Amino acid sequence: MRRARLGCVLLGIAFLAGCGTSDPKPTPSTLSGNWSITLNRHATTDPQTFSGFLVQSGNTLSGSVILGDGCSGVGPVAGTLDGQNLNMTINEFGQELSLAGSVPTGNGILSGGFSTLPGGCTAFPNTGTWVAQLVPPIRGTFHGTLTSAGNGNTNITGDLEQGDNTGASTAALTGTVTANIPQQFCNYLTTATISGSISGTRATLNIFGPDGLQITQIEASTTPDATSVTGPYVFQRISNTCFGDQGVFQITFP
Repeated sequence: MRRARLGCVLLGIAFLAGCGTSDPKPTPSTLSGNWSITLNRHATTDPQTFSGFLVQSGNTLSGSVILGDGCSGVGPVAGTLDGQNLNMTINEFGQELSLAGSVPTGNGILSGGFSTLPGGCTAFPNTGTWVAQLVPPIRGTFHGTLTSAGNGNTNITGDLEQGDNTGASTAALTGTVTANIPQQFCNYLTTATISGSISGTRATLNIFGPDGLQITQIEASTTPDATSVTGPYVFQRISNTCFGDQGVFQITFP
């Protein structure tokens, strides 16, 4: 009887120990989304910014980023997660940029160290630190202003919608914008549509009139929380009474 009881106890201890060792490491919340990645080299104070979209599937990552390390273009991203540990590789036309770091849960910020050997984008080896900020999707109605260099302020309203995350370096932006045009201001945006793209905190907004012709292109930036978009605008002359305008476009999402 004693041997039987002892056997049961030992089996119970072994079972509990086995359960304890078989638990998988916790997986952080999804890393899918729009990221702005800043690299700070040890050899220089000039930061490099990469931006694009990641897609997480289980413990693997894929995606694409706009390069910012001495190359212009787009590089594919591949990565793995092991609990809170993250390893990613950005392929810069054959030169690999390796990033390792940790994934704190819930705050939308990644950080760690990076390294790369000499290659087509940098002629010498690099090491340093990196930090990445998750930029929420732009989605919803907005209000804002055109702050003109010569015609005062014009109130604008509209809506802007960010497209799906496909793991590309950019996502599409579509929407509409209307303006409460003051008497001295040209009739540019009374009926206009927006077609553009976003990568990290950088956005391009192409504004088209009701006739389908492009009114202007705005190279803008968003705040890290994606609640505001700001950029310079230039409207061309369209008639003898409309001599064009330039200033700052700014919209805010409530």
